[in-house]
Amino acid sequence: MASALSGSTDATKGLSLQNIDTDDQLDLNQLDGLPFSSRYYKLLRERKGLPVWGAKCEFLDSLMSSQIVIVTGTAKTGQSTQIPQWCAEFCLSAQYQNGMVVCTQIHQRSTVELALRVADEMDVNIGNEVGYSIPLQTCCSPDTVLRYCTDDVLLREMMSDPILEQCGVVVIDQAQERTVSTDLLLGLLKDVLLTRPELRLVILSAPHSTEKLLHRYGSVPQICLEGPRTCEVVYGGGRRGVKDYLCSALRLALEIHQNQNHGDIVTFLATEQEIECAHAILRRKGASLALSHGKLVPVSLCPGDSLSVLSEGSKSRRVFLTCSPSEDLFWAVRFVIDAGVQKRYVYNPRIRANSIVIRPISKSQAESRKQLAGPTGKCFCFKRTHCDFIDRPGEIQFLYSLSNLFKFQSSILNNLKVFDEGRLANSTVFYMFKCVQCLKHFLCAVVRDVDGTGNYFMLTHKHVAQIHPLSGYGTEMHKKNLPEWVLYHEHTLSENNCIRTVSQISAHEFIQMAPQYFFYNLPPSESKDILQHIIDHGSAAPSKGKRKSHPPSSPASEEQIHERCTIQ
Repeated sequence: MASALSGSTDATKGLSLQNIDTDDQLDLNQLDGLPFSSRYYKLLRERKGLPVWGAKCEFLDSLMSSQIVIVTGTAKTGQSTQIPQWCAEFCLSAQYQNGMVVCTQIHQRSTVELALRVADEMDVNIGNEVGYSIPLQTCCSPDTVLRYCTDDVLLREMMSDPILEQCGVVVIDQAQERTVSTDLLLGLLKDVLLTRPELRLVILSAPHSTEKLLHRYGSVPQICLEGPRTCEVVYGGGRRGVKDYLCSALRLALEIHQNQNHGDIVTFLATEQEIECAHAILRRKGASLALSHGKLVPVSLCPGDSLSVLSEGSKSRRVFLTCSPSEDLFWAVRFVIDAGVQKRYVYNPRIRANSIVIRPISKSQAESRKQLAGPTGKCFCFKRTHCDFIDRPGEIQFLYSLSNLFKFQSSILNNLKVFDEGRLANSTVFYMFKCVQCLKHFLCAVVRDVDGTGNYFMLTHKHVAQIHPLSGYGTEMHKKNLPEWVLYHEHTLSENNCIRTVSQISAHEFIQMAPQYFFYNLPPSESKDILQHIIDHGSAAPSKGKRKSHPPSSPASEEQIHERCTIQ
C-alpha cells in the first residue's frame, strides 16, 4: 500500500513539473536554505517575459570582466528589479567577500515598492535578505544582501564610509534624472573604483543619456534593452491651458470610461492634495455612470497606499491616481493621462532653503510614462516637455554663489590685514576652519525661539519655522521646554515650514563659532541685537519679545538637557 501510494505521489510530482523549465527544478533557496514556494515559480515565469531577461548572461559576463557596466532601457523592461538580483547572485558567487549590493533610487516610494517586489521575487522576507533604507526609516538586518536606498541616504553613508567597504556592487538607478545626490555619487564612486578594484558599479539609465555616459566613462560594457513598442501619443491640454490640468484630466478619464470598451487608466498628477480631490470627484461622478457604462473605481496611490486594492469585478474600470514616478510598477494599464508636472524640492540660494514647487517633469519621465500603455494603448500628454539635461548650475544661482565667495574673500582679507605675512597662512586656515565647523557637523545656520512656543526665527532670512515633529525636540513631551537657540541642517518651505537635524546651542557658543563674515551679513533683527549686545558687553540684554522664562533646572533636569544636546 505504501509503495503504491509512493508511486502515485511520484507520478503526481512528475506531472506537476512538466510545466516548469529544466532550469526551474525545485531546489533550495541559497539565501535562506528553504525550498522555493510555488509563488516563486509563478513570478519566475513572469520575470522571464521581461525584455531584460534575455540579457542576463551578457550582463553577468560584463560584470565579471569590467568594473563599470552601463545598462540602458525604457520603462517596463524590468531592469530596476532584475539587475540588482543578478548583482546579488554575483556577490553570492564570491561568498560576499567583497560586500553586498546596494541599489539607489531617487524617490522614497519607489525605493520601498521595489524592495517589496524584489523580496517577493527572491522568495525571502522583507527586512532580512532584502531590505531598504529611506530617510528616517530603515528596514534591514545583518543578513541583508540586497538593499534599496535613496541616493541621498547612500551619499550620507559615504561621509562615514568613504570607500563603501560593505558594498561589493553599487547600482545607480535612474541616472538620467541627474539629481544632485546621484551626480555626486557618480563623481565620488569614480575615485572609489580606483581604490577598490574589486568593487563594481552598475549604472541604469534611459537610452537618450547613453552618449553622455560613454563620454564620461570611456570604453565600458554597455547593454541596450528594447522595451515594448510605444503606444499612440496624443498631445493637448485643458481648455484654459496647463493650469487647468486637474479638471482636464478628470474630464478625460470620464470620457474614456464612457467611450472605450475596456482597459484601466493611470493618471499622473502633481500633489497628494490633487489626488484626494480627484478621488472624491471621480467617486461621485462614477456613481452616476455605473448603470450605463459600468463601475468606475478610482484608486488613490498616495505614499503608504498599496497596489493590492485592485480586486474589483470584471466590469469595473480602475483609474489609478498617482504622483509617484515609479512607472515600472504599473503592469497592466491601457490608458495613460500625463499632466506633465510634478512636485519638486527646488533649492533657493538666496534664502538657503528648499521650496516645494510645481515644475514640468523631465524628458525621461515623459518617455517612461508613454511606455506604460503598451503598443495597443494610448497616452494623453497635456504638455510637451523640453527639459533637457543640465550640466552646469543655473546662471542666477551661480552668480549669487560667486558674489558670496568674493564677499567671503574680502572679509577674510579685512580681518587679516593687521597680521604679518608669516602668520597670514595660519590665520587664513583658522578662519576657514571656523567657517566650516557648522558644515562639518551637517549644520547650516542658527534660529531662535522668539516666544517660547516653538516659533523659531531664522536669522538669515527672517522666516519662522517649527521643529519637524519627527525630531527629538519636536515631540509633545519637549515642547514645554524647548531650547531658545538651535543650529539646524535642513529648512523646507512648504505648507508647514520646518527645520530638521537640530542641536541646542547657547548664544555665547554661537558667537564663538560663527565667523565674522556670517554674523555681520545677517539682516537686522531683535535676535541679532541680542548677539551684538553679548559681543559688546559679554551678556545678553533683556529680550523685547515674549520668550517665556523657565524656573532654574535641577541637577537631574540639567543632565536630561545635556543628553538632548546631541544632534536630533
